[in-house]
Amino acid sequence: MITELRISRKDTELLQAELEANRPYEACGVLIGTMDSCKALVEEARPVINSNRTRTSFELDPRQFYVAWNDAESKGKEIVGIYHTHPVSSAVPSLWDRKTMEDVSLVWLIAGADGMRAYVWDSGIRSVKIVEL
Repeated sequence: MITELRISRKDTELLQAELEANRPYEACGVLIGTMDSCKALVEEARPVINSNRTRTSFELDPRQFYVAWNDAESKGKEIVGIYHTHPVSSAVPSLWDRKTMEDVSLVWLIAGADGMRAYVWDSGIRSVKIVEL
């Protein structure tokens, strides 16, 4: 189980900029990099169109997600997580997030009105330590 997410300041600043630029709607994207048994290293945070552009939910555009996944794989990388924003609420998984996390075994990084937090699903929601590089 992933317990630590390593991410650059440049990428956390990108997520914060996405939150501001899309407010009051949620923004989303993927985290590309590498994983070992307990750490995920983000080498690129890549925005993806929110095809369900609302204030309370997101859906990664399938075409852009496929391109990102294919690009990562061609470079020997993988999608280690997804991110989305909560521009008017805290960085805590919503009910919809919780239901979806059970089906997506990646790190979930949420940039909220009160900062950033990361989570994984492991028979329930578990916090992941964020280490900014």
